[in-house]
Amino acid sequence: MTQLMTLPEAWEGMPATFIEGALLAANANPKPLAPEIWLPVLITGGVDEDETVALQQDDKMAVLNHFELQYRHIKAGEFELPKELSFEQAGELTEAMQQFAEGFLAVWPHIEPNWAEQPLNDGTMRMLSALITTLMLMLDEENTLAQMQEAGVTGMPEPEELYTQLPLMLTEVVMAADDLQHGNAAQAVNPFKETGRNDPCPCGSGNKFKQCCGK
Repeated sequence: MTQLMTLPEAWEGMPATFIEGALLAANANPKPLAPEIWLPVLITGGVDEDETVALQQDDKMAVLNHFELQYRHIKAGEFELPKELSFEQAGELTEAMQQFAEGFLAVWPHIEPNWAEQPLNDGTMRMLSALITTLMLMLDEENTLAQMQEAGVTGMPEPEELYTQLPLMLTEVVMAADDLQHGNAAQAVNPFKETGRNDPCPCGSGNKFKQCCGK
């Protein structure tokens, strides 16, 4: 079973359960996307700030290391939700699970347009739809069910059944995104793959990549 990220003592951003969901959304991206696009969400929770929000360098590297670890667990077929986020273990929705769903859905607006550009087969489309529906239910079950009923959506499994299938949905969507982004021969997510060693670092520090995030 995977572990939640251990946050630095001075961390002032969102909780680890939120970050777990946010990083999985970033890993479910079918196109390359600079981490600087979604990293501020880990601090702000997706709320627009008047001033640009940036992570400290050590915090940023810790987040990206966990982002990579998530991906490797999924690629190796070893991904399980941390015990704090397992519906099967808890038997009910918890605040931690809602924070997880909130994190995923806070980053999702940066990812969703890239899916809209992809030619998807029916299976991938259904899995993607089921994943987003499940996370919306997890975040606010009562209102989401009411909205679905108002929209005439019928024949859906019970929410509890969807919650237990969440690890499978996440794995399938991230793997589908990986195939679209890198092809079946992909070996690892590399958010800096277009950056040369002597190019300016994408984080905006003003240093060369090799002296900053590329160390």
